[in-house]
Amino acid sequence: RAWSRGRRGRRVLAEYFRRELPAKRAGDGADLFSVLCHAETDEGHAFSDDEVIEHMIFVMMAAHDTSTIAASMLAYELARQPRWQERLRAESRALGKATLDYGDLDRLPGLDLAFKEVLRLHSPVAQQVRETTRDTDILGYYVPKGTLIMIGAYPMMRTEDYWRDPDVFDPERFAADRREDKSHRLAWAPFGGGAHKCIGLYFGGMTVKAVLHQMLLRYSWSVRPGYEVPLVAGTGPMPVDGLPIQLERLPS
Repeated sequence: RAWSRGRRGRRVLAEYFRRELPAKRAGDGADLFSVLCHAETDEGHAFSDDEVIEHMIFVMMAAHDTSTIAASMLAYELARQPRWQERLRAESRALGKATLDYGDLDRLPGLDLAFKEVLRLHSPVAQQVRETTRDTDILGYYVPKGTLIMIGAYPMMRTEDYWRDPDVFDPERFAADRREDKSHRLAWAPFGGGAHKCIGLYFGGMTVKAVLHQMLLRYSWSVRPGYEVPLVAGTGPMPVDGLPIQLERLPS
């Protein structure tokens, strides 16, 4: 059912971008849609209409959907962990700014710890695809060059081989005196690793932290006692019930 809704949503996006594409080709805008419509190589090759549409849909999924999942699941964990919520709220208040600039991120170390931990627990991209560059073996199984490999980020970041109490929300595991993420170079890999690590690493982090900074300054929030969000696999973990959270506006 979720896959069917996703397919319908994709068709809506494709129809929208195809409808708007002629105006973008004719205009001189500086937005990404316009830039893709006018981009050319030195040899004069340009994107076809279908390629522009595919790029725009990919951007919507990669830049929006994953950040939405990360922000939602971080809000959920902080709703269940009021001590951490108050700690991060104190950080945001001490910053003395209503909105974040990129240079402010180093002044919110607790938020960074919590962000990394929620990506470990609730990886917004549940699986990653790679291709073997040479013949190899995995756990004794022969894998020839050119084989597509599906890597499960979700189970990988919850294995007891690399993480203590892996199913527990514990942002301090990323603190300088613990650094459980250094137990293996790919132990923490929500953005992949190596040469193909996602270029959205810093943009995604800034997006989620900017949203949470606003929430922390304006609201406190909670979930009912004992509540555990039911999840279904989509792009990443998707709340089946809409993730009900009780928001209370803080005194201004």
